[in-house]
Amino acid sequence: DASAPPGSSQLFNNHVPLDPMVEGIVGITKSTPSVDVSRGQLVPYEITLRNELAVPLPDLTLIDRYPAGFRYVEKSAQVDGVPIEPTISEGQLVWTDLGLEASSDRTVLMLLAVGAGVGEGKFVNRAQAVSSVTGLPLSGEATATVRVVPDPTFACTDVMGKVFDDANRDGDQDPGEDGLGGVRLVTARGLVATT
Repeated sequence: DASAPPGSSQLFNNHVPLDPMVEGIVGITKSTPSVDVSRGQLVPYEITLRNELAVPLPDLTLIDRYPAGFRYVEKSAQVDGVPIEPTISEGQLVWTDLGLEASSDRTVLMLLAVGAGVGEGKFVNRAQAVSSVTGLPLSGEATATVRVVPDPTFACTDVMGKVFDDANRDGDQDPGEDGLGGVRLVTARGLVATT
């Protein structure tokens, strides 16, 4: 009608949100003690989930997305100290139906291995809690970043050479002056190598 505002002509402006805001009801953090890593190294990660509500959340799934070139180390995952293996698919680890009691938290530990083909640079691992029923996010996205650097022993070799029995002491390996195995060499930095 045309009565004084806010008459029925204004009903279209009265929006009452009916969809619950579920993102953020689970607090999530992800961390690693490793900052600089090298190829072949095992990197430990810790994910902490916290139920911010006073009611339990039984249908909770944790999804962890790891960088290309990294791989999950089998049987390394633990949820609150109990070994629980995730489902592995397309660069992500999934723990289903973890559930959280009211105002409680859970800790997930795991190891990732840095693959031999991973280049140098920063690599981000991401984790998020979602509803097992609807797939809607229940938390923000937690991240932990590591930097892949050259291995100081193998990628940054300073000295190359050979050890041999220099019978005539001229500094050159002449015929008959065989190489010596089992000789222990120590560099000025303390790196030990054995021929």
